[in-house]
Amino acid sequence: MIQAKLAELLPEITAIRQTIHTHPELKYEEYATAELIANYLQRWGYTITTGIAKTGISAVIDSGKPGKTVALRADMDGLPILEQTGLPYASKNVGKMHACGHDGHMATLLAVAATLTHCRDQFKGRIKLIFQPAEEGGAGALEMIKHGVLENPKVDAIFGYHNIPMPIGTIGVKSGCIFAGANFFSIKIRGKGGHAAFPERAIDPIWIGSNIIQALQSVVTRNLSALQPVVLSVTEFHGGNTVNVIPEEARITVSLRTTSAHTRDKALGLCQKISAGIAESFGGQAEMEMLHECPPTVNHVEEAEWVLRTAHELFGESKTIHLNDPLMVTEDFAYFLEKVPGCFFVVGNGEDVVLHTPHYNFQDSIISVAASLLMQTAMSYLNRETPHPL
Repeated sequence: MIQAKLAELLPEITAIRQTIHTHPELKYEEYATAELIANYLQRWGYTITTGIAKTGISAVIDSGKPGKTVALRADMDGLPILEQTGLPYASKNVGKMHACGHDGHMATLLAVAATLTHCRDQFKGRIKLIFQPAEEGGAGALEMIKHGVLENPKVDAIFGYHNIPMPIGTIGVKSGCIFAGANFFSIKIRGKGGHAAFPERAIDPIWIGSNIIQALQSVVTRNLSALQPVVLSVTEFHGGNTVNVIPEEARITVSLRTTSAHTRDKALGLCQKISAGIAESFGGQAEMEMLHECPPTVNHVEEAEWVLRTAHELFGESKTIHLNDPLMVTEDFAYFLEKVPGCFFVVGNGEDVVLHTPHYNFQDSIISVAASLLMQTAMSYLNRETPHPL
C-alpha cells in the first residue's frame, strides 16, 4: 500500500521538485522555499512549526499509539552558482542554483510527508520531519538544534540522505565516519608595503604567502600518517591591487578536511606553527582566523545496520553498498548525530553527475528510492521489538 501510494504521488512531487529548482535561495534566505513547503504540509493536514533558525520548518505525524520519535531531515539551501543546464525549469534566480540536490532532498521528504498521511496506522510513536536551512556553510543544523528542533517531542533517532555520483538508485551505507569534518580558515599575512622597484625596502606579504602555501602541503605529506584521511587545499590567495606597489597585507584561504578530532587538532596546530614561523623568518606576521567548521558525520552502528537491512529488504543486496571508506565532503547533519543516534546514507544520482557544478541536476527517478528507504526505516525502527536489527 505504501509503495502504491508513493507511486501515485510521484508526478506531483516531481513537479514540486522542479519548481523548487527554478527558484533557489541561499543559506538563511530560503523564505519562498519555506513558504512553498509549509503550504504543502498544511494542505496535507500537518501542524507545522516555522521560522526555526529563520527559515527552518518541522512537522510531526503522530500515530496515536505510544512510542518513540524518529526524525527525518532534508536541507533547503542552494549555492551561489550560475546554472548552465539549459533545462526548461532552470534557475530564474541569476547566480543561484540548486547544484547540490537539496531540491531533490526536499522533494523526497515531501513525498514522505504526503505518503505518511495514508499510513499512520502502520507504525507507533511519531515521525518528525525537519526541513533545514543553511547546510552550505551556515551550520543550519546546529542553529536548529539551538532552537529546540530535537525537542517537543524529543527525538530518539534521526535519519537522512544525500545524493552522490554513483549508479542511479544505488544505496550506500557506512557505520562510523561517512563524511569528513571541515575547517575553513584564513591566514592573514602582514608585511611592509613599498614600491615594486625597491623590494629590498619592503616586506613582501605575497612572497611570504607563496612560501606558506608551499609549506602547508607538508602538513599532509610529512607530518600526518598516510593511513589517516586528510585533504588540505589552498583555495584563495589575495594581495595587492595595482601593478607597481608591494602591498602591506595578503590573505590565504584554506580548506582542511579530516575524519577525526585528533587529526584535525594536529593539522590545525601545524598550519598555525608553519605560517607564523615562515612569516616571522621573513620579517612579517601571520595570523589564522577560523571561518567555518563542521565535525565529521559519524553514523551510529545500530542505526547504520538498520538502514542497511531495510535497504536489502526493499531493493536487494545488488543495489546496496557497504561503504568501506569515508567520503571527504562535509555535511552538517553531523551536528544531529552528535546529539541523537542515527544514520546518514547516500543514494546514487548517476556516476557522471557531479555536484557543485553549473551543469548539475538532481535525477527525479531517485526520489522514490530515497523516500521508500526513509519511510520504511523510520516505521520499522519505531515498530521494533528488539534493540538490534541483525
